[in-house]
Amino acid sequence: MPPVDIARIAGIVREVAEVEILPRWRNLAADDIGHKAHKGDIVTVADREAELVLARRLTELLPGSVAVGEEAVFADQNVLQRFSGDSPVWVLDPVDGTRAFAEGRPDFDVLVGLVVDGEPVAGWIFAPAENDFYLGEIGSGVVREQAGKEAVRVSAPGRRGIGELSGIVTPQYFLNRKLPDPRPALSQFRGYARHTCAGHNYARVLRGEQDFLINFTTPPWDHLPGLALTRAGGWFHARHDGLPFQPLDPKGGILVAPDPASWQEILDALVPPRVRAGERSAR
Repeated sequence: MPPVDIARIAGIVREVAEVEILPRWRNLAADDIGHKAHKGDIVTVADREAELVLARRLTELLPGSVAVGEEAVFADQNVLQRFSGDSPVWVLDPVDGTRAFAEGRPDFDVLVGLVVDGEPVAGWIFAPAENDFYLGEIGSGVVREQAGKEAVRVSAPGRRGIGELSGIVTPQYFLNRKLPDPRPALSQFRGYARHTCAGHNYARVLRGEQDFLINFTTPPWDHLPGLALTRAGGWFHARHDGLPFQPLDPKGGILVAPDPASWQEILDALVPPRVRAGERSAR
């Protein structure tokens, strides 16, 4: 595969946001908003148009590559099988946090990831309303670009015990799965914050606002861009069973932590081995 210019791709992401997304932010007509699987799962014209343009421009930039976007998969589940092929895969979530976008709030993102041979190798997370961009690739690290500020490199913190860590944890996600309430275990940690949209969750980890992130549901467009970036920055991630993330298996969960040792300590505290055994048997 030829090398990919991550800065050039960042430019494409910015352009698509400026043309297809930001002009529609706080300017959506009633018929610009639709629903997908259920009433709470909304989609806008910005989601659809931005994904089409991103898919076209990125696959043209990297000949032989294919795209897997959230809206394309909703229209045709067979699109997911592109992960099983040999082609590099662009993973797209054109407006992550669609409800926030539709309600006029700024906490939404454009997510792009590149997967090669099943591995996320590069990622881009852009919050266009906040002009906050994270871009990076395995082997080259991660850079944060903000409006009016010099670009800075971000990386995982040094080894610390769980008493010094704060994470992104939503107790209700555990309770919804009939897992033990994690709040007693969370008293061992420095603190925790609840989830927001996927892009903002990963951004909070990348900038050091939170130290770890745990999820149960794992749509590939929500996670592959952030997993590429956190791995490029030195964080460690794996499914709850310790296996690598698998785009075609949405039930394995994911835990991102500063290093393998803290990953194990966090998992043992929040999802003990006996609970993980129950998770596997329920699948």
